[in-house]
Amino acid sequence: MEKKGTLDGFISIKRKKQSNDSDENNTNIDLQSKKKPQSKITNQENLISKPAEKKELKKEIKNDKNEEKKEEKEEKNEKKNEEKEEKKEEKLLNLKQLKFYPTYESFISELKTWEDPLKSYIKEPNNKNMIYTYNFLKNEYSTKIIFPPKEQIFKSFQITSWSDIKVVILGQDPYPNPGDAMGLSFSVNKTQRIPQSLNNIYKCLENDNKIKFKKPNHGDLTFWAQQGVFLLNSTLTVECKKANSHQKNSKWNLFTDFVISQISNLKKNIVFLLWGNFAIEKKKLIDSSKHYIICNIHPSPLAQKKGDFTISKQFSLTNDYLKKHGIKEINWQIV
Repeated sequence: MEKKGTLDGFISIKRKKQSNDSDENNTNIDLQSKKKPQSKITNQENLISKPAEKKELKKEIKNDKNEEKKEEKEEKNEKKNEEKEEKKEEKLLNLKQLKFYPTYESFISELKTWEDPLKSYIKEPNNKNMIYTYNFLKNEYSTKIIFPPKEQIFKSFQITSWSDIKVVILGQDPYPNPGDAMGLSFSVNKTQRIPQSLNNIYKCLENDNKIKFKKPNHGDLTFWAQQGVFLLNSTLTVECKKANSHQKNSKWNLFTDFVISQISNLKKNIVFLLWGNFAIEKKKLIDSSKHYIICNIHPSPLAQKKGDFTISKQFSLTNDYLKKHGIKEINWQIV
């Protein structure tokens, strides 16, 4: 009986244990089944979110690079367009310059009323130097950018006729920057900025209490030339952006020295305004016994250490002299 009881008890205990193990296993299975899907979902979220972020980041980087490339391309195109425009302008200038005066005669005919008083220099048999100047210019205008435009080389002679000359203002050479030079000394086209030298000339006029003058908003001195102020440069042409480039090899100095000498010899009671050492050297060409010479430092700011150009009364002194000799005074107010 004990054996049976024992055996039955053992079997009962074993079955109970198996039942408990089974319950534990079932519990574990349930727990695992609950955990596993949760873990799977979490991993899926990670798998989805990380590539999405990377993709977005890559997209942003790509967009930034595209923007940079776009900007670079725009800059390059802008630069190319600027260069293209510059070349176009240069080409147009050159095309204009190419058509220089075809003959020496057509060149000197631009002197108009000055041809006759200058004939002993510009016509045979003593015209070798002027022919040299013509050939020099013909080559320069056809191969480089030269100022002023060929039609304005003798502009000072064309506006101020030989018979009307009252005052001579001598400059050195034309302004070398594009658009400035217009064939009159110290003068620039109305569209251009007023040069510093001309600003000081205007200040000098403003400081002269005998002259009614208000500074204009431009630097075109044509109005003076029309009244008999001969605005002559010693050298009449210049290469673009190369100041004094035609001073030595053009022989312009020989021509303009002759012009000054002829004015001195054939005229009387002319006022010569000589500014700076270069112009003052021309004093030797002028007969001071029949002309009035006023010397001063150059109006350039660079010369101001030598004195103050703007305090001179040279413009009212010019008018006083003209009036004294029965010559109509100059209206210095630029219009």
